[in-house]
Amino acid sequence: MFAGWLKLAKTCDHCGLDFSYAQTDDGPAFFALCLTAFPLVFVVVYVQVRFDPPWWVHVFTSMPILVLGCVATLRPFKGWLAASQYVNKAVEAGTEGLWADLNAREKADDQTS
Repeated sequence: MFAGWLKLAKTCDHCGLDFSYAQTDDGPAFFALCLTAFPLVFVVVYVQVRFDPPWWVHVFTSMPILVLGCVATLRPFKGWLAASQYVNKAVEAGTEGLWADLNAREKADDQTS
């Protein structure tokens, strides 16, 4: 599914599925922050309040845990988002159809007047 760390392959090696439909954009980073970083920040705050360690303890323990936790979950979240776009047949909404309908109604109103 992946051609690099976070880059999707052009097609699936097993079934030949074209991955051009997948537009995950910033979604993996959002989910990594919400589902990984925020809970870990609460753990870091708890450690600070409960044990009151010096600042360097957070530099050498909390920061690497936060960074690794977020980076390690980016790839699974990207795969999940690409798969959910495929399953739900997601397409970009756009406004072309809305404008076409609006203009068609205006033209129909002008012709009846």
